Amino acid sequence: MPPVYFSTSNAEKFEAVKRFFQRSRTPPRLLKQEVPEVLSHDLDFVVREKAFEAYRRTPVHLFVEHGGLYIDHFKHLPGPLVKPFWNALQGDLCTLIPPGASRAAHVIQRVCYCDGQKLQVFEGRIEGSIAPMQKGTGLHWEPVFIPAGQTRTMGEMPLDEKLACSGSAQAYGKLRKALGRLLG
Repeated sequence: MPPVYFSTSNAEKFEAVKRFFQRSRTPPRLLKQEVPEVLSHDLDFVVREKAFEAYRRTPVHLFVEHGGLYIDHFKHLPGPLVKPFWNALQGDLCTLIPPGASRAAHVIQRVCYCDGQKLQVFEGRIEGSIAPMQKGTGLHWEPVFIPAGQTRTMGEMPLDEKLACSGSAQAYGKLRKALGRLLG
């Protein structure tokens, strides 16, 4: 069976993938490459294009991941445009929601597997809210997003705790189930 690679240029994302698949007989390998991300409000389109481009550059069995943060107060923006949104605003995001306004939000993570024949997309979703102020570290929204039922931002959580309540872990679980014979 051919190995499966996780295509990313982000070491933190690969750490999460390694941890999630640590008990697999054949865990995914790192395919470190920078793949341009399409700017679109359509998360499915973004993750499919990302997988297609990663495969075009390196034709191996692989998967990519992309997520979106959907904030009720901002009419579900930034969605999959979270990276440029975060780079522009960073911690100021918390202060843009006025007192008394809804801080409700959700995160959708999609993983797209490509084997050169077809693309398969798997989704995870978590509900939560935007913290009153940025706390912790992590990727994009993690220091500002509090998962439902939690009292801390994802940026304040250790990796195992973060994975236990993340949309990425839900999507990785669906991928693992679908590719059981490859990933064990």
